[in-house]
Amino acid sequence: MTKGFACKTFSIGLPEDAADQSLTALFRHVSEVLAEDDPISMDDIITVSFHTDFYPDAISRGAFTVVFNDDSDSPAT
Repeated sequence: MTKGFACKTFSIGLPEDAADQSLTALFRHVSEVLAEDDPISMDDIITVSFHTDFYPDAISRGAFTVVFNDDSDSPAT
């Protein structure tokens, strides 16, 4: 639960073996993945965050995490 909302979350990052690990490539990948899935209304977005992790191969990889209102559940009281 997030601030009284039933919510769901997902993260999207580049595959570890992607040759281009740039932020531009990540935005392109996020856009492509979201275009393939059912759209989420902007009204349902609770938060979008970005984080990076440093991997053992000395490459820093980023991911976006989206938290959104889950219409299939009623809001918490």
